[in-house]
Amino acid sequence: STQSTGDEDGLNAKEKAKKTIEGLKGDISISQEEEMSITGSNARFMIMQKLAMKDKESTVMVLKNMVSFEDVDDELEAEVKEECGKHGKVKKVVVYQEAQSEADDAEVIVKIFVQFEKASECEVAINALNGRWFGGKTIDAAQYEEQRFLRDDLSG
Repeated sequence: STQSTGDEDGLNAKEKAKKTIEGLKGDISISQEEEMSITGSNARFMIMQKLAMKDKESTVMVLKNMVSFEDVDDELEAEVKEECGKHGKVKKVVVYQEAQSEADDAEVIVKIFVQFEKASECEVAINALNGRWFGGKTIDAAQYEEQRFLRDDLSG
């Protein structure tokens, strides 16, 4: 008779956890994720993966390399809100212009912060916008730490 060893079960559990975590998208609610059962010798690994994911959950994304300093105008905030609204309910848009040094002629980087109602909507927007071309530039869309945003720390 063939017996499976604990290592094989552990490997399978680890692979299943990885696939489950990779497969989690906006469709799965937090309550469903909370009910995920963890068994086997790699339970600690799975719990750590799950906790690592939770830390990264945020309703805020930052868009970089979307527009240059010269392209910032009064319509930009509304345009971003409208575009991002296709991916979820937008709570707030902040257009932040960051000088790269104290010099008068310092380069100014424009960062656009978008806060969504739900973290899942933020994730969908990031996936849709990251790497997309806009006005001859490739957009860099990434998650932004929600607590930093709420403290008005836009330097990250």
